[in-house]
Amino acid sequence: MKGIIFTSFIDLVEEKFGLEMLEDVISSAKLPNNGAYTAVGTYDHSQLIEMVMILSEKSAIPATDLVKAFGEHLFGVLSKTYPDLLEGLDSAFELLENVDGFIHIEVLKLYPDAKPPSFDCRRIDDNQLEMIYHSPRGMGDVAEGLILGCAAYYSQNIEVQREKKEPDNGETERFLLTLRSGAKPNE
Repeated sequence: MKGIIFTSFIDLVEEKFGLEMLEDVISSAKLPNNGAYTAVGTYDHSQLIEMVMILSEKSAIPATDLVKAFGEHLFGVLSKTYPDLLEGLDSAFELLENVDGFIHIEVLKLYPDAKPPSFDCRRIDDNQLEMIYHSPRGMGDVAEGLILGCAAYYSQNIEVQREKKEPDNGETERFLLTLRSGAKPNE
């Protein structure tokens, strides 16, 4: 997993919970690098999971809620770090439909060793989009948070329904996105 994910998580924890909590989480996680991550490095995703679980325990916030909030935050970081990837994409649905066909291709140009998840998208109608998430890391909560962050970026009210696919190991999930409040996907 790319380091920008880790540095973004660390920044979020410090911002929302304070430096003392961050140091406590890193210390408790007994990370091989003591929490020293670079944005361009590559790290085992289990380190992020360990930090999330410890933060959940220490903050009494369910891990799924923390991870979704992190996904929303991460979308903001990525949109500021790589604004050129969003050029010409005028709605959340338009961006989400282009994650695999354009955005992940560009990510792989920047980070050839990255292993992004994949998404199969199908536009049901103007107000609904189906996304099938595939990743051996099983981080659907991050994906949901990224979807919600994308909707917020475009100021669109999108309801997310989520369903795990068999076998239920988190590697494949279905997201059904519904645009609400009369907003149109291309506004």
